[in-house]
Amino acid sequence: MLFILQILQFQMTLALETTIEISENAKIWSDIQLSSPNNTYILKIANTVTYQYYAINIELHKQDDTFSLHYGIGKTPQFSLILSEISEVQGFDFYGYLENRFTHFILLSSDTFNSQQVYISTSSEWTQNYNITVTGTNEKMCPNNCSNQGSCQDGKCLCNKQYIGNDCHQKATYIEQNKEIFLSLENTVKYAYVDLEESKNQTMSLIVKTNSSEGVDLYIMKTRVLYIPALEDLNRKYYDQLVEGNAVQLDYPIEFELYDRNDNSTQIQKRVRFILKQKSPVEQNILISFDLINHQTQNTISTTTVIIVVATIAGVIMILSISFAIGKYFRNKKIKETLSALAQVRQMQHEKKYTAKSFDEEILEQLPQIQNDHIKNTDVCPICLELYINKPDLRSTKCKHLFHRECILVWIYINKNCPTCRQDLKIHMNHQRNQQNT
Repeated sequence: MLFILQILQFQMTLALETTIEISENAKIWSDIQLSSPNNTYILKIANTVTYQYYAINIELHKQDDTFSLHYGIGKTPQFSLILSEISEVQGFDFYGYLENRFTHFILLSSDTFNSQQVYISTSSEWTQNYNITVTGTNEKMCPNNCSNQGSCQDGKCLCNKQYIGNDCHQKATYIEQNKEIFLSLENTVKYAYVDLEESKNQTMSLIVKTNSSEGVDLYIMKTRVLYIPALEDLNRKYYDQLVEGNAVQLDYPIEFELYDRNDNSTQIQKRVRFILKQKSPVEQNILISFDLINHQTQNTISTTTVIIVVATIAGVIMILSISFAIGKYFRNKKIKETLSALAQVRQMQHEKKYTAKSFDEEILEQLPQIQNDHIKNTDVCPICLELYINKPDLRSTKCKHLFHRECILVWIYINKNCPTCRQDLKIHMNHQRNQQNT
């Protein structure tokens, strides 16, 4: 292989050099090259020409995986076609060669050579016919006119949906956010992509699964190159520069965060591109699923949920606080009323103003008498504050509180709530007779 390349380079030095003349009246130069594997062209630009860029475009008559396009400033280009030594550098149609394309393209800037001699070279191991065109322009042209499937912006193609590549030539599956996408892989290379421009600078991650028992190779492209026929020929260092390899297994789906890997321009769609290949040489139908998760959307939903929960809790706390305040107000009011009634009862007892009413018996029927056998000698009546044992006739309310008979009668005359717990004593009296006796 190396010997053949050396012969090709030697033949190039002996090849007839063709002059490409660009002038104001003829800004486009074209030619059909027949029956010659290697050619060298000299770009001759008239002194009066001030074009900013020069686009070199070649269309092959047949596919040739050994064909390459180069240029050199001030001398014929020196190059190597050994895959492990090729890098994406100025002077070489990187995409056309690695993707084995029918079209090859280089865009030269006049600032690059500054009136120096420019040499353009083509190389192939076989006799190859092709059309070559050189165009002078003040705008950055795009390769292959973006295959009529995108628009050209600043020398790069802004591809329409479902198309990827440096010239939008390749159809691919578009992976949508928060929607599971399925792709069938039938012993062929399949492409998929995620458009980062639609993520609104949010963090996203992709989960990839497969039903293949042997697994699937997933390559994340670091350049705009889409297909490299001989990935296995690349050394590890160069392989890592072009792609990031992942193995998707049946029981081990992979998940990774996405970020732009190949284009810092804000004018070009930022897409993360994937190549999927079967591991087995045997043709089989493999199903691959993609689940693109937008974390910021999830965080937004989570934040909204938190806000709702916090607002609900705050509302409940506010209602409880108001209820507690209202309850406390009425409790304090009842306590004040009770204390006032208690003071009034004690005053009446002290001044002996209370006289038994005709409805006393009616009240006592609702207040059962309690034996004082189990009453402690130290227990006192809450109304008169005297010992229970001093007045043996004790009465119990429905709330199970004990009072002297005379004390509870006077109390009920003023207040119908228990003086201890302030519950309604539910005492029923004949009001008509009550009014007659008062």
